Amino acid sequence: MNAFRKLSLVRTLAAGAALALVAVSFAVPALAQAASGSAPKLVVVEDKKDLGTVAKGEPMKHTFVLKNAGTADLLVTDVKPACGCTVSEYDKVIKPGGEGKIALTVDTKNLQGATSKTALVQTNDPAMPQTTLYVMAFVKPYVDVLPYGFFRIQALTGEPATSELVLASDEPTFAPTKVEAPYKFLKTALTEVPEKERIAGKGAKQYKLALTAPADAPEGLLSGYVKLQTGVVKQPDLEISISGYIKPTVTITPNTINFGNFDPKGEAVRRNVMLINNNPQRDNFAVTKAETTVPGINATVVTVDKGRVRVDLAVDDKIKKGVFEGELKIQTNDAGKANVSIPLRGVIL
Repeated sequence: MNAFRKLSLVRTLAAGAALALVAVSFAVPALAQAASGSAPKLVVVEDKKDLGTVAKGEPMKHTFVLKNAGTADLLVTDVKPACGCTVSEYDKVIKPGGEGKIALTVDTKNLQGATSKTALVQTNDPAMPQTTLYVMAFVKPYVDVLPYGFFRIQALTGEPATSELVLASDEPTFAPTKVEAPYKFLKTALTEVPEKERIAGKGAKQYKLALTAPADAPEGLLSGYVKLQTGVVKQPDLEISISGYIKPTVTITPNTINFGNFDPKGEAVRRNVMLINNNPQRDNFAVTKAETTVPGINATVVTVDKGRVRVDLAVDDKIKKGVFEGELKIQTNDAGKANVSIPLRGVIL
């Protein structure tokens, strides 16, 4: 056996011995525990808790008690709530004969009616490695938000849009105030509903709350909450979610153009930009002009159909070598997107 093979054999034997030593170091405590009969034993004092009626917006909270009836430390290795609206805090080690706690908190601002939430508890108890805790309640809105509980706004840029809800309650102190929207450009208006216009069976006091996105609202997604104070002791604060989108009258993709590195005398390198008309009231959308600020890159307008126009970019094989940066300038007959500039860049090899 040559020296190299002998050295490899020695290293292999040494590694095997090290692994065996590690395995023994982990096995000894387990064997000792098994031999002595030492083990943790999980006892859940109460695995279900009904909190009765909870006001919408008020968190559901309960602290569960765990006991260790065994003879070794009980380790709570994890507590996994079944949904994102539930959070937990818990004791990780419970001594033999001792007690530990798991506190669950459920956010109810998006819940209503009969509600049940769970959390999976994982431990080192060999007989019961996991168990499930339940917290239940009837989430009551002392203030109803009608008809569907949230604001929904869909609009095109340049056009105002309003979503209206009715807030109703039988609570004598109900008097909403201090309405706050998540964006400064959103406007709110709160008015009391006349008695003859109230929704039957939905509260003695009713207010109409309007949320308006003005014509100059920026394009993009709308989210967040409209917040207000209700005057109701059991539900003093109310948050109403917003779902919406201010859509551009014309969608333009992509918003940047990168040609990368290329040799114009090789395979043709082309790019294009698509413009899509989103305004159903207009059927004559057109691109009136398209040009680039980079000599040697030419733009051609192609009408795809009534709602779509494509701008094709082609490179002249006599374009100057080196790095180039510039813009594609597009003019349209859309008031909101009359002049569009798209950055473009690349490297001519």
